[in-house]
Amino acid sequence: MLIFLGLGYSLRHLTLEAIEVLKSAEIIYVDTYTSIYEDPLDEIKQFNPNAKYVFASRRDLEGISINNIINEARSKIVVIAVPGDPFIATTHDALWISAVKSGVKVKVVNGLSFITMAYSRLGLQSYKFGKHVTLVHPSLFKSYSTIDTIYGNLERNLHTIVLLDLRVEEGYAMTINEAVQILLELDYKGQLGDHLAIGVARLGWKDEKICVNKLKYLGNFKYPPPPHSLVVVSPRLDPVEEEFIKTLSSTC
Repeated sequence: MLIFLGLGYSLRHLTLEAIEVLKSAEIIYVDTYTSIYEDPLDEIKQFNPNAKYVFASRRDLEGISINNIINEARSKIVVIAVPGDPFIATTHDALWISAVKSGVKVKVVNGLSFITMAYSRLGLQSYKFGKHVTLVHPSLFKSYSTIDTIYGNLERNLHTIVLLDLRVEEGYAMTINEAVQILLELDYKGQLGDHLAIGVARLGWKDEKICVNKLKYLGNFKYPPPPHSLVVVSPRLDPVEEEFIKTLSSTC
């Protein structure tokens, strides 16, 4: 059996189901490259000291490595343990599809993700979020499509979650301060600077910080280290959202 398991972003986020799965596993691949984890990832060994652990880089879970994992899962309980939720992003879709096509039984154990926590914790109505975007560093390419998506969401009075460039294996994590500057430089319509936005640092961690202000001012605050994200807020808020935003504004 192949089990995709969401670790959340801290050992505190593990569900009872997740702990039971870890205890039953024979081989546990721990994804070390998708996101940043609050606790040392090797602390999950406490739940099953007898399992075989692979603290996996991208090459361990993609490409030709997929066949090796599938062959192991034919006779053993193999767990792919992923920070956050396994399939909020598409990182492990190829492995899932290949396993199913190969006749291997597949199970998913969901965990807390930034997306679900953002819906729940920022006081914004979940049905008023538009398409999410990822902002990559302009040294890779200038992502005007990201800006166009934000423009489109604003025109439809929708909020936009902006996930920030995170390349763990390369040691790079974009900060809110960087992201604000990049967005303002890419903002060819000159619309975003005065829009209300939320800077979100380490959501769900013990030292999380959430700041609300006009986008152009969010870079003036001091945040704990990444992971960071942004939310560009709809120009039209309902009364409950307005009250919640006012409360958040007074906490940073």
